[in-house]
Amino acid sequence: MTAPGRTATRTRRAACLAALLAVLSGCTGPATPASAPPARPPGVAQVPTTDTAGGVCPVRRSLPPDPTPPRRILDKGELVAGVDPSDATMSHWDAGSQRFEGFNIELMLAVTRALWPADDPRDRLTFKAVPPGQGAFTMLENGEIDVVATSLTASCERARRVLFSNDYLDSGQTVLVRRRTDGSPEFAGIEQLGGRRVCAAANTTSLAMIAGYRTAAGARPVPVQAVHPIDCLVMLRQGQVDGVSTDDNILLGFTRMAPDTTLVTEAPRPDLRSCAYHRDENCTWFTDEPHAFAFHLTEGRELVAFVNHVLARPPTAKVWQDAHERWLAGHRDRGMPSPEPPTTDWPPPDPASTSPRPAD
Repeated sequence: MTAPGRTATRTRRAACLAALLAVLSGCTGPATPASAPPARPPGVAQVPTTDTAGGVCPVRRSLPPDPTPPRRILDKGELVAGVDPSDATMSHWDAGSQRFEGFNIELMLAVTRALWPADDPRDRLTFKAVPPGQGAFTMLENGEIDVVATSLTASCERARRVLFSNDYLDSGQTVLVRRRTDGSPEFAGIEQLGGRRVCAAANTTSLAMIAGYRTAAGARPVPVQAVHPIDCLVMLRQGQVDGVSTDDNILLGFTRMAPDTTLVTEAPRPDLRSCAYHRDENCTWFTDEPHAFAFHLTEGRELVAFVNHVLARPPTAKVWQDAHERWLAGHRDRGMPSPEPPTTDWPPPDPASTSPRPAD
């Protein structure tokens, strides 16, 4: 169902995104880092360094799957998903097709197809742009959206505020840096970024992890927060920060937007590597990032159970694989995650008490 004003809203978003991408594509060669970063632009703040990583705790358990479509959503006649219109891999606005595209979009279409099998799923699926991290939760709590379908990490802290689906994508946090003229990264890994400014979006687990990271030599990155990860990309290309840190799947999209950037290639210090869900040894992840869809804490139980049912269906596995090959080529996860044992308790019990998933 197309919401009133939806076309105009999409047009405005597309224009804003096109302007931003024009800024990103304006440089024809690698940016030359200044000896000292220039003053921060308005809205960008440096984060006080802390000794912890914010208490992030992965959640890989969710409510039991249920094939019963939620009556509340059927009666409304549409599913409203909160997405990030500038995430090139997961949920971007495509100016050519004039619609949202990406990995998460394909999964949301699979859910909508299961809700209304006789209809075109795009006629029943409405997208709304949401801020990164926990900023989308307010829209969820206000009833503006039914599901957060951004590149969202499930954590125990966040599970006190929202319901999470089963993990649908394993990822990890790494760093994007400028590319040298010979193609190598300006900084080989996060271990070389001690004392350097590293940017992440406000109110995200990515920012908390940067704030808590300490290199093997005892140095700390200097965390800098911006409103949105793509703001960090602009700052990187302008020489205002030395790195952008968030989930690998997001940063892959940034490398496609800005060819003068590249992912780091060297691993973090051994005790901070997080590569259990990475499929080879060339791993630069230093956090575990189980991705899940988020739902209203009290009113979303039927919907999350139905989404878990859809994620577990064999046809969805095919959708997942095709979408991964199209949008996440180069992302070295181990494949579509298998759900952990379901729980009826929320927040779920401490994941540390469950058995780890065996390696593929």
